[in-house]
Amino acid sequence: MGNPATRDEILDQIRRMPLEDRDYIEAELLRDGYEAGRRVEDPAQIAELVRRAGEALTRPDAGLSREEAVARARAAVEVVRARKS
Repeated sequence: MGNPATRDEILDQIRRMPLEDRDYIEAELLRDGYEAGRRVEDPAQIAELVRRAGEALTRPDAGLSREEAVARARAAVEVVRARKS
């Protein structure tokens, strides 16, 4: 049986995957974290997400490109991380 892979080796494998696979893995890990109670958002953030989702559903023609959506999501994550540190 060999030695189990280290965290860095696993990260290297994930980084070599196609973007779609990496997005899937990230989403699943976040979902697992929320379901296990390790990750929570404050009510104001949840309300903002609900508001944005409602706007997006009522106006699908005004949606962002995938690149814009990913860039905005990354920026939002950085803002939340900065607040928590």
